[in-house]
Amino acid sequence: MEGRVKIETPKKSLLDLKPIEFEVEKEVWNRYRLEDDAILKTKFVLINVFAEKDFEEKVEKIKKGEKNVKVGFEFQSSNVVGVTVPLNLLGEPSNQQYPLQELEASVIKDEMDFETITESWNIYKLEGGIILKVRNSPIRVRRTNKFDSRGIPIYLVDFVADVKFVPKK
Repeated sequence: MEGRVKIETPKKSLLDLKPIEFEVEKEVWNRYRLEDDAILKTKFVLINVFAEKDFEEKVEKIKKGEKNVKVGFEFQSSNVVGVTVPLNLLGEPSNQQYPLQELEASVIKDEMDFETITESWNIYKLEGGIILKVRNSPIRVRRTNKFDSRGIPIYLVDFVADVKFVPKK
């Protein structure tokens, strides 16, 4: 039984939440071809999961077929981003660390088009055998006029995450 669960950020402190142990079953690199022929590589990495203390009770309700069950989760995650660019996009290497505000002010290509090469769900097995699926997709890609230490342009990427919750049968 697969159910979409409305994931809410609880209005509670972490003291009111229960840490949920998990195992990584699958964490993949997604790849996208940008309009400038660069290949954007992204990976969503789950670090911690916290749920409301009555998490198990709500999961039991879902297993019994109850609809519209809301489960409050807090996720700690990171998006890892890399890019491979054609030689004509390489610039002067720089070891400078740029603040986000400076990078945003240096955008030279906004709202870049891209096509998906590969994109897949990450799969995590939560305690009790519950499966959490997350698919992180770029929704906005921008190229700046700044370059990293290898001369690769710095891109700014905004993401949206789709989340599925699959209770143990």
